[in-house]
Amino acid sequence: MNNFVEYIIKSGISLTVLYLFYWLVLRNDTHFRLNRLVLLFSLVISLIIPLTDLDLFKVNRLRDALPPFVINFGETDASLDQISVAAPAKTVDAWKIITLIYLLGIGVTFARLIYQAIYLQAVSRLSDKHSRDGYTVISMNTDIMPFSYFKRIFLPASKIDDFSMNSIIAHEKSHMMQYHYMDLFITEAVAIFQWFNPVVWFYERSLKEIHEYLADEAVLTTGEDRGKYQAILVNEAMGGPVFVFTNQFNQSLIKKRITMMNKLKTSRLAQLKALLVVPLVAGLLVAFANPQTSAQAGTDGNPITITGQVIVKTTGEGLPGTAVIIKGTTNGTLTNRNGEYALEVGDRNASLIFSCVGFKTEEIPVSNNTKINVELQEDVLMLDFEHGNKMQDMSNQQQKPRKENTGNEKMYVMVEDNPAYPGGTDALQKFLQENILYPEAAKRNGIQGIVIVQYTIDGKGAIKNVKVMRGVSPELDEEALRVTNLITGWKPAMQNGKSITRVVSMPVKFVLP
Repeated sequence: MNNFVEYIIKSGISLTVLYLFYWLVLRNDTHFRLNRLVLLFSLVISLIIPLTDLDLFKVNRLRDALPPFVINFGETDASLDQISVAAPAKTVDAWKIITLIYLLGIGVTFARLIYQAIYLQAVSRLSDKHSRDGYTVISMNTDIMPFSYFKRIFLPASKIDDFSMNSIIAHEKSHMMQYHYMDLFITEAVAIFQWFNPVVWFYERSLKEIHEYLADEAVLTTGEDRGKYQAILVNEAMGGPVFVFTNQFNQSLIKKRITMMNKLKTSRLAQLKALLVVPLVAGLLVAFANPQTSAQAGTDGNPITITGQVIVKTTGEGLPGTAVIIKGTTNGTLTNRNGEYALEVGDRNASLIFSCVGFKTEEIPVSNNTKINVELQEDVLMLDFEHGNKMQDMSNQQQKPRKENTGNEKMYVMVEDNPAYPGGTDALQKFLQENILYPEAAKRNGIQGIVIVQYTIDGKGAIKNVKVMRGVSPELDEEALRVTNLITGWKPAMQNGKSITRVVSMPVKFVLP
């Protein structure tokens, strides 16, 4: 499953579970500030919980990774160009359709919010305004309910009498002083990405209810007569448009608000119920964690599936055809076209070996990982032809005859320990630098590029079966073959403690000075 889709699903589950906790345990309490904090905490933590087990910002994207399978890399008479990876079957890409629908929903939700913001801004410019106690009061010639938006209070000019004015303005001011609009912005930001999840809209509705309770409480603490204030609520119970970013003197909440004003205060001890959200969050973290543990895999022999991606270190691109084997075995797999792989491993103490033509081999222990991403460094021999070479006359050089494989030797394309040249890559590059020439014909024609030469190194370290796997031009190809046959002294490859014949490739990059 795409990691982002998995993230959206897990965050949606978290939102649902935590909202159910609020609805069942805290909804009817009169600790409004605490309830507000619990709802906001639930919104934010639901976005964080799924991140504890996902690598959203790394390169691994297992959109079409190959299922686990086993290839025996032990004995083969085939060369590397005969090894292929089966292409995945072509199917209808349902994820693309789902992604398109999801992005369309995001666009519609976001456009709706932009429209409402523009509408309120236009209404502000076209209506009468006056300042009052540091706030702007806007008188609108429309049949609406009073509401607040940032530092603006919107009132219907013909519906508010002097008896109600002060109470209504005090109510709306309390919304602004307690920054209730910030809660709504947070809710709407979550709703943009969770637009399909009805629970998000329940959060918005519940937060608006709590905002009204808090505003009512603030007005009554100023000494406002409770009966008079409730009468104003009833008188102002009329329909009107709903604005997402606003807090309204809303008729749909009138009955609940009056009930809460008359309700006995919930005991302080009841506030401890809110602490139950802590083990609930912990439970979600455990539920979303990777189910494989050391007790389940590696210690009792049950296999675990390791997934990941192999990329080219210098470019960040996926590297297809990389051999991934379990060290000490001939079990492994090849990466798919995106460089992704999946491999079953029966022991967490094992190590994986990553090897690809033209790249340095890497060995990584499995340990407690279920995802292993690898960057392979290109192992190209870059030669400098600007300062010349020791060998200046090709006519005096006799090319060694190429030995053909008798067919009786066992050749390996993947081993535990690769063949080693004395002194390593630097020494090999130095040898080639001193012995290879840039053909004059290739120079005149401006031909350059990477020639990949494939050959086998037998159990005694001797080179056999030299051939060009990927050429550039006849001149460069022939020179690469000639010098390859001059190389001696290889330390043979090892498999299970024994020297064996190994198929290897050597990329040589010809660049004009």
